[in-house]
Amino acid sequence: MTLHSFVYSNNPRFRVLRHGIYWLVWIAYFIVINSMRAGSSYIGFNSFLAYTTVEMLIMLSVDIVFCYSVIYLLVPRMLLKEKYISFFLFLGLFMLLDASVSSYFYTWLINPLRAFFKLPELKYIAFTDLLRGLNGVMMITGVATSIRFYKQWNIKKQELYLVKSEKISRELKFIDSNIQPSFLPVLLKKIYSYSFSATAKVPEMLEKLQHILSYLIDECNQSTVLLSSELDAIRDFVQLEKLTNSDRYSLQYNQNGEAGEQRVVPYLLFPFVENSFRQVNDHITDKHWTSLTITIEGARVRLQVKNSKPVETSNLLNYETATLVQMRKRLDLLYPGAYKMNIIIEENTFSIELQVDLSKAVN
Repeated sequence: MTLHSFVYSNNPRFRVLRHGIYWLVWIAYFIVINSMRAGSSYIGFNSFLAYTTVEMLIMLSVDIVFCYSVIYLLVPRMLLKEKYISFFLFLGLFMLLDASVSSYFYTWLINPLRAFFKLPELKYIAFTDLLRGLNGVMMITGVATSIRFYKQWNIKKQELYLVKSEKISRELKFIDSNIQPSFLPVLLKKIYSYSFSATAKVPEMLEKLQHILSYLIDECNQSTVLLSSELDAIRDFVQLEKLTNSDRYSLQYNQNGEAGEQRVVPYLLFPFVENSFRQVNDHITDKHWTSLTITIEGARVRLQVKNSKPVETSNLLNYETATLVQMRKRLDLLYPGAYKMNIIIEENTFSIELQVDLSKAVN
């Protein structure tokens, strides 16, 4: 038996156990409190403790009925359905019934019990004894109702979490389907063209490509990966682009800081790099350059990609391509409120700046 099953399980065995413990705690509490009343001087502490125990069992039987009537009848059928007037009317009626039955018990059960233990008879004074009795029963019922509300709130919170998780999962699947790696056909075509010239670059190209594919296939199906793995894949991709592009295209890659044991949602930074290379490659007519800088400071990662030529304005929506729009949505789901993304278009440059706090990823 786990604590969760004990608290939340509807198994009859667990329900009887937790309800039994609840009432045993209250019985012990009232026995201790009431055993300190005057009376032990008449018959001795042990006898008075025995009397108090029997008295509490008799009186709590009324409170138990009242408590369960409130939490299983009045609360779900009236309070939760916003029938507030009916709820308070019936609550007052139940309180009067509780007081009446308690008065009856004092007359026909408690005083004969006191006579048996040779204690003086109690005179039930309606108003003061009513207030004293209501104080105890409302405390018991209030605690029980609070526990029930807390359990229901916690269950609803878990249900909401599951619904949100399922919604995020569906949205991510849709977004990921639109952010698939598209560099592979282009790179394979370039490597194929190099193979005819028997260049010594081909084995190195294939090695870099193998490393990238191993990361995308073997590691990207996990919820998180080491940041170093993502950076290694980016570095291999940049080197592969250097090997496969002509002298008209200049590439620079800089990394500041160490990844250490930081973890990241897989394929988070890679598509920004690929997207920038794709935009330049699709529009190369002259000599161009791309500058890529990654800065790591603890759990914060900053990515800056600059191209020497902006993308075609016809591909933009509020300064973002359709792919960048999808990537921003992905960041909203995975790192809500934990990232900053800026896209700057100037006359001769197109740059993306992304800063992410990796410690605030959605679980």
